[in-house]
Amino acid sequence: MKLKVATYNTQSGRSNDAVSVRNYDSIVRVLQEVNADIVGLQEVGKHPTAGFPEYIMEGEPTEYIAEKLQANSYFAQAEFFYGKYPYGNSLITKYPITSAKTVLIPDPVERVDNGYYQTRSILVAELDICGGVTVLVSHFGLMPEEKKNAVETALKLINEIKTPILLMGDLNMTADDEILAPLFQALQDTVNGAKEPFTWPSNMEKEVGDYEAKIKEISNRSQAGRKIDYIFASKNFKVENVEVVQTRASDHMPYVVDFTVQG
Repeated sequence: MKLKVATYNTQSGRSNDAVSVRNYDSIVRVLQEVNADIVGLQEVGKHPTAGFPEYIMEGEPTEYIAEKLQANSYFAQAEFFYGKYPYGNSLITKYPITSAKTVLIPDPVERVDNGYYQTRSILVAELDICGGVTVLVSHFGLMPEEKKNAVETALKLINEIKTPILLMGDLNMTADDEILAPLFQALQDTVNGAKEPFTWPSNMEKEVGDYEAKIKEISNRSQAGRKIDYIFASKNFKVENVEVVQTRASDHMPYVVDFTVQG
């Protein structure tokens, strides 16, 4: 059977145009265009952010997006921003969700001064498709200690899961990062470890912030492009096509893979 899968960091609904706006309807329009069967979303929340106040909408963004797309959904909270705003990863899918849970990634015990740390989670959901497929959606941290904990947590889950697996998300690492290597051994990368196509930033003309440039080791702002969004899969998923959708609705662009599911 054919299966279209996408992962997309929504930047909490903020666009990456020269003049940024905040609007989850733009995210919905992008997802309607993509028309994927399974979508993993990261940075989902309506907290005040980057000069924007709380985003006013009925319900939570995950519910809103799923209703607009007439799809099923699950939200995996990583933390409460300011003690009141749920924030984390989401699954949007055309298929029934038979079970779902949120697994928190352990925070590092030791922290580097001036480092940006944030509690992260992995969404784990089994879908009623092809006899059962387990989907993992995550957004790894920026600091090396966070990334190591995230990979270890993901590997533990992968080793426990009995069904075919899809792992997707913004992993905040390029393919040559040694921390990421164990995931390449556990599952197949949909572009076989290539460092392209770029998924971030969506607007190369917009200046990358100093802190982000430091964290992502960017020395030349005009060459900031990175592939840091991934879809990994079990071997019974055959990759037919890979696409990055060109849009500035977020600072990332949707990473989309068409599969044929075998067996």
